[in-house]
Amino acid sequence: MSYLVLARKWRPKNFSEVVGQDHAVEALRNSISSKSSHHAYLFTGTRGVGKTSIARILAKALNCSNINENGEPCNECDSCNSINNGASIDFIEIDAASRRGIEDTKNLLETISYLPASSKYKVYLIDEVHMLTPESFNALLKNLEEPPAHVIFMFATTEYKKILPTIISRCLQVNLSSVGTNTILEHLKKIFKMEKISHDEGSLLLIAEAAKGSIRDALSISEKVISYCNKNLNENDVRNILGIPEPKILSNLLTSIIDEDPEELLKQLESYGEYEDHESLLQGLMDLIQVIAVNQFENKEDNEINDNLISIDPSKLQFLYQIGLSNLNHFSTGYDSYSIIKMTLLKMVAFSKEHQKKNSKPLDNESTQTEDLAWPKIFNELNINGMPKKILRQASVQKSNRTLLISLPEKMFSILNDNQKKDIEICFNDYFKEELKFSYDTKVDSSLTPENEDQIKDKGLKKNIKNSIEKDSSYKEIVGGLKIEKVKFNKKNET
Repeated sequence: MSYLVLARKWRPKNFSEVVGQDHAVEALRNSISSKSSHHAYLFTGTRGVGKTSIARILAKALNCSNINENGEPCNECDSCNSINNGASIDFIEIDAASRRGIEDTKNLLETISYLPASSKYKVYLIDEVHMLTPESFNALLKNLEEPPAHVIFMFATTEYKKILPTIISRCLQVNLSSVGTNTILEHLKKIFKMEKISHDEGSLLLIAEAAKGSIRDALSISEKVISYCNKNLNENDVRNILGIPEPKILSNLLTSIIDEDPEELLKQLESYGEYEDHESLLQGLMDLIQVIAVNQFENKEDNEINDNLISIDPSKLQFLYQIGLSNLNHFSTGYDSYSIIKMTLLKMVAFSKEHQKKNSKPLDNESTQTEDLAWPKIFNELNINGMPKKILRQASVQKSNRTLLISLPEKMFSILNDNQKKDIEICFNDYFKEELKFSYDTKVDSSLTPENEDQIKDKGLKKNIKNSIEKDSSYKEIVGGLKIEKVKFNKKNET
């Protein structure tokens, strides 16, 4: 027999082998035992948590001729064996990603009227059902609502929000949750013992954490690590294979950020390496911040965390976590990951100083100090266009320390939306080279708006033109040579 990867070899064949989905398994068992099966099931959840595996077990249980009292399929009868071997003609499994069109759905629906060949039910399992086109979904509606008595539909998806509500309302939804790290760890211990693979505790914990709630991912990662370590796993090798940074590196980076020491920070980053997995480094740093924050609020003691880190201001931890969270998306752009992590860490230091300044209490004379702005002049120098520029043209602006008050006419204030505010605020931050706080009101001083300035200039220009024309000698000669006659009209002279 050819080699089977762990994810296929250890795929559950009955409900008792399903890991981490006790709530769903119990509900399905009860429905089978009470003979109250639904005609359509929708299995939802993230990747690798058992959607299609549970659907197959349910299909076996529904058609099993020797079903156990607890709702377990026997895995010995012809129906169970044919489904296990992928040879059942009454269990039709379809990949919606490759057969998503209306013609594929029509061909499928044409077979529904035929009775099952050798089973009690004809079961249709459509995987990744959210990939079907709207037309395909609509074609399913009537058959889902009132299918033939011998037909059962099963759908599996990772993105149920993309499915039409009319489809969801016709199905019994079974939500599968991500599997906990400890549950995955215990499952891996069992498998490694059966496979006779040596390991230490730390190596399996790293694999369980890297799986992020997915049993299949845990087994796929294990396959990779086993091949590299030749069935002798240790924590250091697993850490290097998966690109997981050492805890000491993360602690040193966070200490440098808190101490606001950019030189030491860059030194630590350089020691980590320019061509390593920098996204994992940032994720590891955020995980460390999260652990510290949780321990602070739960008053827990963790011997693995430095006492200096536990004493960090909780609000500062939240601030650093938000910076990491916002910059994590930049790694998907394809830009140099080393540059992204470097600028992210430096941003944590730079903004940390500004954060302290903002939280410090200003002096009384500073809090009320308003800067004199040549606002109409600044308006002409701003790099802004479109509707935001039209709005600002009718605005008066005041700046006090790091706060900018933008006053608008009520008409403009009512049409101002969040996207326009964002463009305006970015524009002002770029112009003043600092992060500002913004507020808006309708108390506009029309005499200080760029629009009023332009009107004054236009009036002055027209007046200057008129004076220049009147003083022009040629104009005077032309006007002086004109003879103007006054003619009186009365009603008798009118024709």
